[in-house]
Amino acid sequence: MLAGAQIVEESSVTYTKDNASIAFEAAQPAQGSSNQSQTTQSFSTMSKSQPVDISFTNITCTVSLGFNKGSKQILHSVNGRFRPRKLIAIMGPSGAGKSTLLDVLSGYRISGVGGAVYINGRGRIMKNFKKMSCYIQQDDRLQGLLTVGENMALAADLKLPTTMDVYDKGEVIENILSNLGLYEHINTRGSQLSGGQKKRLSIALELINNPLIMFLDEPTTGLDSSSCTQVVQLCQKLAHQGRTIVCTVHQPSASLFRVFDHVYVLAAGQCLYQGTTEKLVPYLENARIPCPIYHNPADYVIELASGEYGEDKIKYLKSKTDNGRSLEWLDEPDTIPSMEALRKLHPLCELRNLDPGSSVEETSQWNQGSVLIRRGFLKAKRDSTMTHLRVMVNIVVGLMLGVLFINAGNEGSRVLDNYNLLFAILMHHMMSPMMLTILTFPAEMSILSKEHFNRWYSLGSYYVSITIVDLPISVVSCALFSVIVYTMSGQPLDMNRFLMFFVISLYTVLVAQSFGLMIGAAFNVVNGTFLGPTFSVPMMMFAGFGVTLRDLPSYLYWGSYVSYLRYGLEGFIDAIYGNDREKLECEEALYCHYRLPETFLKDIAMVPNMFWWDVMALTIFLVVLRTAAFILLKWKLTAVR
Repeated sequence: MLAGAQIVEESSVTYTKDNASIAFEAAQPAQGSSNQSQTTQSFSTMSKSQPVDISFTNITCTVSLGFNKGSKQILHSVNGRFRPRKLIAIMGPSGAGKSTLLDVLSGYRISGVGGAVYINGRGRIMKNFKKMSCYIQQDDRLQGLLTVGENMALAADLKLPTTMDVYDKGEVIENILSNLGLYEHINTRGSQLSGGQKKRLSIALELINNPLIMFLDEPTTGLDSSSCTQVVQLCQKLAHQGRTIVCTVHQPSASLFRVFDHVYVLAAGQCLYQGTTEKLVPYLENARIPCPIYHNPADYVIELASGEYGEDKIKYLKSKTDNGRSLEWLDEPDTIPSMEALRKLHPLCELRNLDPGSSVEETSQWNQGSVLIRRGFLKAKRDSTMTHLRVMVNIVVGLMLGVLFINAGNEGSRVLDNYNLLFAILMHHMMSPMMLTILTFPAEMSILSKEHFNRWYSLGSYYVSITIVDLPISVVSCALFSVIVYTMSGQPLDMNRFLMFFVISLYTVLVAQSFGLMIGAAFNVVNGTFLGPTFSVPMMMFAGFGVTLRDLPSYLYWGSYVSYLRYGLEGFIDAIYGNDREKLECEEALYCHYRLPETFLKDIAMVPNMFWWDVMALTIFLVVLRTAAFILLKWKLTAVR
C-alpha cells in the first residue's frame, strides 16, 4: 500500500434479503417520457435490509506514471460521508479524481490506496462489501449478440439462487424491465439499443440481485438530455427506496443537478464541498464566493474547482470543508457522528464484527459453468466472425490449397511440393486461430472484468466455458478443412493415416489458439497483433522446414524443442510418409528421386514412427499454454486495480 495508512476493511453490516420476494409499488414515470404509462411499478424499499451508510477518512491514491517516471498522487487525504436513501453526485473538473475516488470506494482500485472506509460506522470487509454492492462503469459492457431478455435471463441464472423457481425469476425480470422502460425491447439485441437503453440495461442487469450499494461512473456520458434525465431520475428513485447510489458527473445541467440529493465536489484530489444540492448556494454565500444570479450552481462550482477564479478560492473552500471532514451541510447533522468518533469505533470492529447475509452468494461452479456454456453457444451461433466466417475460411483455404497442390500426395516427382503443402497447412492452422483469438478476446475482456468484479461468476468457470464452447467449432472447421485438402491433394486413402493427419491438425489449431489466448489476455489488440506474428517467427525457424534439424547450430538446437510447429510438421510427415509406406507412383517424370519415402525422410532428417511422441509434446504445449493464459488473465484482471 502507498501513501498513508493501510485501508481498513472490516464490516458489521447485517445484510439479509430475499431476491425472490422483490415487491413493487406505484411510482411516477420519468419526466420527459411521454410514451410511458402514467403509473409504473417500482422496487420495494427492501425492509429486511439495513441501509448502508458509507464513510471514508484520509483516502489517498497514488498511481505509477510508468517505468522510471515516478508516481503521482491523485487523491490527497479526502474524507466524506455518503448517506443511504440518497443519490450522491461526485463532481469536479477533468482530472479532479472523481473516477479514482469511485474506484477506491467500490473496491475496484486496491493498489496505491491508503485510508479507511467504513460501512455503518465499522470498517469494511471487502468480501462482504462486494456481496451488497455493484459497480457500473462508464462504457456499457454488454453482450451485444444477445437480446435484452436473454441478457437478463442468463444474469438471473448466474446471480439468483438455483432453488428459485423459473417463473419467479421471470417475474423479477419482467418487473425490472417494466420499471426501466425496457420491456418493449425485450427481443432487441444489445448492439441495437440506443445509448440510454444500453445504460438502463446495464443497471437492470445489476438490479437482479437487488444490491444495497450502486456505484455508477459517468452514467450520463454520451446521452442526450432526455436520456440523461431518465437515467438520473431512475437512479434517484432507486436510491430513495433504500439504496446508497453514488455517481460521478462531469457537468450536469441545472435541471439535472437538482435531481441529485447530495453532491461531493473535488478539485485536484481535494474536497471543496459535501452536502445537499439545495445547500450548495448558501454554502458559497457563506464562504463569500456567491453564485451569480441565474447562473447554474453546478457550472459555477466546477469553474471554481477549475481555478478560473483563482487558486486561493480552492484553498479556502478546502479549508472550510476541512477536506471533507465537515458534515455541516449534510441533512440531519445531529444524527451523524463526527469523523473522530468513526476513528474511535475502529478498534471495536475486530471484536464486534458481524458477517453480512449471503443474499448475493455466487452460485455453484457447476451452475456457473452450465450457464456460461449456454451463453457461449448462443453467442457462437450468432457470431459471424468467430463461427460462420471461420468455417467459410477453412473451406475456402482448403479448396485453394487442394487446387494448387492437386494429386501431389501420391506422386513421387512432387514430394517436395507435398512437403511445401504440409508446411502451408501448418501455417494456416497456426495463424488463423491465433490471430482470430488475439483480435476478438480483448473485446471480451471488458465484459469479463465487469461481470467478474460484480461477482457474477468465478474466473475458472468462465475459462472452462470458453474452452468448451470453442472446441466443437474448432473440430468442425478443422475436419472440413482436412477432408477437403487431404482428398484433393491426393494423400494416401488410408483411414489410419487420415486420422493421424487430422489429430495433428487439430492439436496445432488448439495450441495456436492457446498461444493467441495467452497474448490476448496479456496485451491489447494493437500490441497483440504485433507480438503474435513476431513470436511465431521463431516457431517457424525451428520447425525443421527450410533448415533441417540436422543443420541447426548446436547452440540453437534447443529452439527446436520449444517450437510446437516442429512437432506438428514431424507428425504430418509421419502420417503421410512414415509407417513403412510403399513406393510412390512416378507418372509425371522419368525419374523420381523420392519414390522411396525412406529416402525423403533421411534427407530432411525426420525420424520415422515418432507420431505418439509428437502428440505427447503437443499435449504438453496445450496444457502449458492454456495454464499460462489463465494465469495471465487472472493477473490482467487485477493489474489495473
